[in-house]
Amino acid sequence: MHYADCDGRTVSYEAGGPDDCSAPLILFQPPGASGASIWRPVASILQDRFRTAAVNPSGYGDTEAFAGPEPMPLRDEAALFAAVIRAELLNSRGRTAHIVGHSYGGTIALVLALAWPELVGRLTLLEPAPYVLLREAGEAALAEEIETQNRHFIVTVRAGRYAEAMEQYIDYFNGRPGYWRGLEDRAQARMLALAERLAVGLDAVGRLDLRSADLASIAAPVTVIRGSATDPLHGRLSKLVAQSIPEAALIDLPGAGHMMSLTHGTEIAEMLRAM
Repeated sequence: MHYADCDGRTVSYEAGGPDDCSAPLILFQPPGASGASIWRPVASILQDRFRTAAVNPSGYGDTEAFAGPEPMPLRDEAALFAAVIRAELLNSRGRTAHIVGHSYGGTIALVLALAWPELVGRLTLLEPAPYVLLREAGEAALAEEIETQNRHFIVTVRAGRYAEAMEQYIDYFNGRPGYWRGLEDRAQARMLALAERLAVGLDAVGRLDLRSADLASIAAPVTVIRGSATDPLHGRLSKLVAQSIPEAALIDLPGAGHMMSLTHGTEIAEMLRAM
């Protein structure tokens, strides 16, 4: 495990590949209910070409949890990732990073690109989740769907009913009822331990102040990857993000659903290698 400092707060991350300034930096941001380890298969494929860094968000791994008196803003999460970029650029070739973010991580990547554009050389977004864009685009039914899902999760976690909350969340984001109950007990236990941290992140996503006009200011090259078998909500949202960023590319990944970083790691790694 590696560590960086973010204004006195410890950020943990997994790093690999050359550390002698001979390779460019690629940074991975995980989806909700996940830490840096979810990116190990992808990172291992790319470490012959890149210096890789996969970051643990607030409260995951050894990263210190947000402790402010107010609810956590997504900019706080983005600041943690920015601290890792600054630390790892000392070991890498170039002055910017290629940032890869999936779902929740893709939303953080967008916030980071807007707040610290000087750190971003390229963005690859796997079905990012800035759900606020749905209402702006007139997609009221889709917006209500995800807002209801996330609101129910947060309320259920705060009521202490972790198993109920995680079953609803995992089944929904994997696109089929019964997915949660099919997991091994050890996997369920690991996810139940993340329930409170996931609720904090979903609350931050729900309070995100972001408009499509904001995304128009992103100057770095952007690729949005959408699963060809994803649900209508995330498929539509991926298109909205791509349409909002000048010259962004929208690519469909054959056979993938929303949780593509778990199911299509090899294909994602080869796409990143080709960029």
